[in-house]
Amino acid sequence: MLDAVTIEILWSRITSIVDEAAKVIIRTSFSTLSNEANDFACVLTDAMGQSLAQNTGSIPSFIGTLPATVRHFLGEFGPDSPEGGMQDGDVYITNNPWQGTGHLPDVCVAKPVFHNGRLVAFAAACSHVPDIGGMVRSVEPREVFEEGLHIPLMRFMRNGVADATLIKLLRTNVRTPDQTLGDIWALVGAVELMARRLVTTLE
Repeated sequence: MLDAVTIEILWSRITSIVDEAAKVIIRTSFSTLSNEANDFACVLTDAMGQSLAQNTGSIPSFIGTLPATVRHFLGEFGPDSPEGGMQDGDVYITNNPWQGTGHLPDVCVAKPVFHNGRLVAFAAACSHVPDIGGMVRSVEPREVFEEGLHIPLMRFMRNGVADATLIKLLRTNVRTPDQTLGDIWALVGAVELMARRLVTTLE
């Protein structure tokens, strides 16, 4: 059993990890949606996708749905996946409104965190990107196909290498490719940082 002081130290450390990841998004995102409007969230979950911590400035709609999105990634890419399961260096992405946050402009990424070869946690982040194609005003679409490009549950990175075909598709289907991809890379930077910091804490 851990004593109360140790628990508080570890809890403060985990909270500081998600808050530092939020700073990464604010510093590196390309659009004001993240660096001024704060329309994003960072979350750490356990290996089963249950929420552990979220950044202190996160919005409820994202922190409530990100753990569920992680569990969808687990179902798609877990141990029984025909693609070989999750590996260190993977990053997953989706904007599926039923498995993500509710509409296509919200892009979610998640990274499995391994320690001593064992899956121990997930680092996840989500933000409203500046454009995802479709109709300009997000309140006007009457069906999901009018909202823009739908990204199913898929790998954004495998063994640390980004999917060039997916990136090309994203750039081709949005009005602001540099801003949109810049914001997605900011999310990737945030989950990579959370994973590194958590492994350091465990060690």
